[in-house]
Amino acid sequence: MKHNVARPTSVSADVEGADTTFSDLTQPTRGNNVTQIIKQPILVSRTERRVNVAAMGDPWAFQKADNLRILKMKMEYALLNAAKASGASGVARQMDGIDAFITTNVTARNSGTSFSETELNDMVSDLWTNVDPDKIFDMLLCTFKIKQAVAGFAGNSTRFIDATDRRLVKDVMVYDSAGGSHRIFAHKDVRNSAGSTTVYGLREDLYRVAYLDKPMFEELAKTGDADKGHWVTEFALESLQERASSKRTGYNQNG
Repeated sequence: MKHNVARPTSVSADVEGADTTFSDLTQPTRGNNVTQIIKQPILVSRTERRVNVAAMGDPWAFQKADNLRILKMKMEYALLNAAKASGASGVARQMDGIDAFITTNVTARNSGTSFSETELNDMVSDLWTNVDPDKIFDMLLCTFKIKQAVAGFAGNSTRFIDATDRRLVKDVMVYDSAGGSHRIFAHKDVRNSAGSTTVYGLREDLYRVAYLDKPMFEELAKTGDADKGHWVTEFALESLQERASSKRTGYNQNG
């Protein structure tokens, strides 16, 4: 969804007793995305289920659990890095991920630029002119090396808070800027190659995952001497206001 309201640039005042004048109102516009199907197949032979396999009981149960974890990693990668494909002519349908959705606040830095405290504050400054103060990004998503660089920022702007959220198991690094507080997360799926290492500033509550089908397991018909099945899901990313996010590319891989 896109709906942007400009702040006034002059003083507003109305004449006492005058009729109210009206101007055309703007309606929100709907963004779009497509659902993406991801499968994770499992095949376990009859023999494998009969013999004593190392470090597991029933290989079928083990592979189901292990491949659900793999499916979730594939979903996570797609939510960040996928780019839309219509699915025509036998091509798998593919959604836009976070990287593709961010189009307003995008900056390509010179290849090999170090990620400094100035860079982070410039990301905040870019958003300050585009969104309300309460919509400034609250999460910095980056590579591990970039997070290490943030941890080394001078001054007292970087701190740690207790992870009271049950989803979090460690202390969370937080950077306090003039525009608010920003949690710092390193993620393995953030683009990290020479000349294109990326840093994202994201407003977490403005992204959602919409499911057509949540991950489910289906056993498939036997066609040989093995048991077969797959995990399957169909879902899409919802971006509620991409202007509240920022993307900068081109940083040094070592921070």
